[in-house]
Amino acid sequence: MKMIMGLAVLSLFVIGGALLTQQGAEERAVLRVIDEVQAAALNGFQFNNPAALDEYFATVPEGAVAAGLVQTQQAYKNFVAKLAGSTVQFHSFDIKAIEVHESAKLAKVTYRLHFSVVRNGQAIFSAVGTQDLALLKTPRGWRISGGDAPQLENVQGVWPSR
Repeated sequence: MKMIMGLAVLSLFVIGGALLTQQGAEERAVLRVIDEVQAAALNGFQFNNPAALDEYFATVPEGAVAAGLVQTQQAYKNFVAKLAGSTVQFHSFDIKAIEVHESAKLAKVTYRLHFSVVRNGQAIFSAVGTQDLALLKTPRGWRISGGDAPQLENVQGVWPSR
């Protein structure tokens, strides 16, 4: 009887460990995508490429909601379009929280970004933005499916500039 109980407890630990390892692997996959998005976004800002993040977004046929895409993907494109003659500097980019719901193939990432818009060597606008992004696991991997509007604080300057 002790042996059966011992095997049952051992089995629970092995199964629990496997589940935790899988959860950790999915969190790492989501973080990897967010790292790629951060680099692609900065590249898009520097080269005035509003389509720089397109490959990181889920599509409506993959399960993304059109309104969520407007809130995130189109907002990025609009921001890039207003940069004419300016560059963007990221001072810090921190992941504040990550939640992965593997069974539903959904994730939420909360990040905080301190950035400045620079024109002619002068910061014309800077802010700290916090945003929740929703991600969806697609056949192409984890992709952004929407997000909340960024909450800005420590705003200096006016955007878009006049």
